[in-house]
Amino acid sequence: MAPSTSATDTTETEDRLAILDLIGRLAPLLDARDWNALEQLFTDTVHNDRTSLTGGEPVSVSAAEFVDGWRQTLQNLNAVHHLITSQVIRLDGDEATCGANMQGTHVFANASGGPVWTVGGRHDYQLKRTPDGWRIAGLTFTVQWATGNESVIAHAMAAGRS
Repeated sequence: MAPSTSATDTTETEDRLAILDLIGRLAPLLDARDWNALEQLFTDTVHNDRTSLTGGEPVSVSAAEFVDGWRQTLQNLNAVHHLITSQVIRLDGDEATCGANMQGTHVFANASGGPVWTVGGRHDYQLKRTPDGWRIAGLTFTVQWATGNESVIAHAMAAGRS
């Protein structure tokens, strides 16, 4: 006997697929440095917590400011590659959370050490349903490990200023 499917199950399944699609677009757009398309994945205001990586305090900024932070950090790298896997979604009406594993590889040829820095950890997303579909309202990145030359980012940012 086949399991029955209710309208609620269908909506939950559709929500989960929409969230997986949303999160699935993040890394390719980030790696392509498609800043305009990337900004469309977020709500107008984004809670940003990268304190495990950069210190400081979590902040809430506009989507444009949030994406501009990535632009400033990543635009001058020779290459960047992010992987986001093992998404676990929890739905609560028009809000949801999603935990995922994340790995980012950053490449920049420089005279002060190796050209590669790779960092791995966890992304915790806060999501909201909007009139335009699901959007990311918050992102917490928790570093779990890193290897290589962590100065790669600073070298690339300095090259962009010169």
